[in-house]
Amino acid sequence: MAKAPRFESLAPQEPLGRAASTVLRGLLQAALADAPAVLGGEDVKATHDMRVAMRRLRTAQETFADALPSKPLRAFARAARRVGRRLGAVRDADVHLAALRAALGGATVAETPGIVYAIDAIGVERRRALAKFAVELSQFDRAGFFSLLKDEDGAEAR
Repeated sequence: MAKAPRFESLAPQEPLGRAASTVLRGLLQAALADAPAVLGGEDVKATHDMRVAMRRLRTAQETFADALPSKPLRAFARAARRVGRRLGAVRDADVHLAALRAALGGATVAETPGIVYAIDAIGVERRRALAKFAVELSQFDRAGFFSLLKDEDGAEAR
C-alpha cells in the first residue's frame, strides 16, 4: 500500500494556512509521483497507490477547507474528484481482470471462451478508462491549482 508522506518539518506553532499548504502540497506531489507508472498502462500497483494518494489528498482538502481560499479550493477539490473517478475506473477494470484471470485457471473447456471474451472486453474498457484518466490528469496538472499551495517563500509549489 502507498505510504503517506511524512511531515516532520511541521511544528505545533505553525500557522494553520502554512501547515495546510505544506500537507496538501506533499500529498499532491505523492499522488502525482505515481502518475507516470499509471500512464504506462500496466502497473496495477501504481494505479492502486495513486488512487489511495488521491483519497488522502481529498480528505486533507476537507480537513483544511477553512484554512485556504474557498473558491480556488472548491475548484481544486472538484478537479481532484474527477481525477479520482477516472482513476477508479482504471482500478475497477484491474480488479475485474485479476478475478477473471484467476477464474480462467480453473475454468472448464466450455467456460474458457466466455472468460477470455470478458477479459478482452474489460481490457478494451481499461484502455479507454486509462485514456480518459490521462486527459483528466493533464487538465488537472495544467489547471494552476499549485498556485493555491504556496511554499514557505511564497513561490508556487510545482
